[in-house]
Amino acid sequence: MASFRIEIRYAVLITLLMLLWLAVEFMVGLHEEPLIQYHPYVTMFALIIPIVCARLAIRDKLEMLNGRISFKQAFVTGFLIAFFAAVLSIPLQVVFHKIINPDFFDSMIDYATKRAETLNEDIAKARQEAEVYFNLTSYIIQSGLGTLVFGSIIAAVVAWRMKTVA
Repeated sequence: MASFRIEIRYAVLITLLMLLWLAVEFMVGLHEEPLIQYHPYVTMFALIIPIVCARLAIRDKLEMLNGRISFKQAFVTGFLIAFFAAVLSIPLQVVFHKIINPDFFDSMIDYATKRAETLNEDIAKARQEAEVYFNLTSYIIQSGLGTLVFGSIIAAVVAWRMKTVA
């Protein structure tokens, strides 16, 4: 595990910062009316966290490797961070949705239902679809896979930009 010290440290940092981000979203009211409509857009800004952390981690790895890092070495570092962060996203989701904001899913389902009503869509169908999407199991899967996929993309881009040897 000593060889993964940098990757684990940054995966934990990403997880803690994402939990803080979610808590701040909740505290400012983005998870309830009237600001709930802005939630999907504001959440996209959270991608800054893994981008910055991947860059910092690869910079640390670069220093550890005496200023020389290949694309493969940098990418593996970023991918491992994404992998560990994906694993840690499971307890993150549980903590947030069970302790910090246990009403999150109900608020999102209610918002989706009200939105369907204002758009003259089938309310029952909208509620049913929202219930399938907005639940803890769904969010654990989305968070884990999303972290792994987007983390891998971020790792590839950052690795390409930071490589010092071919």
